[in-house]
Amino acid sequence: MAAIPGTERRPALLRTATPRSAVSRLLGRDWRIAWLFLLPLLLVLVGLVTYPFIAGIWLSLQRKVVGEPAAWVGLQNYRELLVGEQYAGTFWNSVRVSLTYTATAIAVKLLLGMAMALMLNERFRGQTLMRAVLFLPWAMPTIIVALTWRWIYDGSVAGLINFVRVEYFGQEELVQFLADPKLALWSVVTVAIWQGTPFFTMMFLAAMQAIPGEQYEAAALDGANVFRRFADITLPSLAPAITITALLSTIWTANSINFVFALTRGGPVNATMTFPMLAYEVGIAGARQLGLAAAVSVLFFPVFIVAIYILTKRMLSTEGRA
Repeated sequence: MAAIPGTERRPALLRTATPRSAVSRLLGRDWRIAWLFLLPLLLVLVGLVTYPFIAGIWLSLQRKVVGEPAAWVGLQNYRELLVGEQYAGTFWNSVRVSLTYTATAIAVKLLLGMAMALMLNERFRGQTLMRAVLFLPWAMPTIIVALTWRWIYDGSVAGLINFVRVEYFGQEELVQFLADPKLALWSVVTVAIWQGTPFFTMMFLAAMQAIPGEQYEAAALDGANVFRRFADITLPSLAPAITITALLSTIWTANSINFVFALTRGGPVNATMTFPMLAYEVGIAGARQLGLAAAVSVLFFPVFIVAIYILTKRMLSTEGRA
């Protein structure tokens, strides 16, 4: 029996979706417009992130001295940093200094930031003025902060601390805060803490403001004291803010060269030689070995990848719960 015209089945090949329809079904009907809007962001990411990162890895595999052509050396720069006679000692010292500098600064900033946020979360006269004063160090330009503390730490009687010791306490010995290997690192850490604590305070205070007051009232009716309320209500509610703030500050503090550069230049005797300062000294100020300096940065890159992964995962999970 002849099929009625128009009712015969189309061949399987013709029923198969075209590539264009498959892409539209997978990415959406307006995928072309979406990619058009995403193109500027992709160009920025490629130009400012992907390309410099790949170029840095490529440079770390070459012996490149300023003013001379580059030569491929493979992993020689990494071997020189890790086990070489000339730079291994300085490199491992920079690892120790960077870890000490970053861990100490983050721990103290977290504790002080939490204490200040708890204080500013209470109602008292002059609360607004107190908030403005405590946030001022974070708003000041970094170089201004560094130069101010350099004057405070000055090893002569012109330095603020030494002036007070001599004029008001009768101390004759001048303390060399930035020239003494035992004091230099802790002096720089103090400056980082002074400027960075307001950021922790601001983040924690904002999170505290979002905690419903009914939770504290119910806990108080149940007989919970102030410490119990902090442990059972405040601290769990602040957990996302604590994680995000600490990880962000860890990345910023470990990567920062400003305070070390302005105060000590990595000295005395490498007592404050963090890894960004080491990369600067090797690549620009000292030997001018750009390949070796790139290798210093690449060796520390996995640490920041882990921190960024945890930070991103935490932020996404926080947004999901919201």
